[in-house]
Amino acid sequence: MSDKAIYNATFPSLRGSETVADAIRRMLDDRVSDLPVLDASGKLLGMFRLDRLYATLLPKAALIGYGVPDLAFVSDTLGQLREKMREIEDLAVRDFVVKPAHVVHPDTPPLELVLLLHQGINNVPVVDRDTGRLVGMVSARDLLTALRSEGD
Repeated sequence: MSDKAIYNATFPSLRGSETVADAIRRMLDDRVSDLPVLDASGKLLGMFRLDRLYATLLPKAALIGYGVPDLAFVSDTLGQLREKMREIEDLAVRDFVVKPAHVVHPDTPPLELVLLLHQGINNVPVVDRDTGRLVGMVSARDLLTALRSEGD
């Protein structure tokens, strides 16, 4: 990415010690589906992803196999799902961190970002190659904004 304008250098993030409740609040406030999790020095530990959170609400049988499973055998109501959420809200975010599918660097070519976002990656962490520190995030919206901008 030769043009720093492609990625957002100001982005919401989490520390591994923050709780799931903190993460949910931040996701709702910032309207994002995943958040980078950083250590004290700003290095990327991984991503806290909404789909990982939802996986904790599903029965294990629903997570095995391919396609959409038949969940007729489960009768969890919205109230029961809320209770399951309350049971995990005090857990540390670090327990839910997943390795990002892709990481890019400030010098990553823009076309590579187009490919990653085309493949369905929501947010791509931008990591300094030398320090491992997270310096930005690229979303499909960020790329679209950069493509619509005037100038080089």
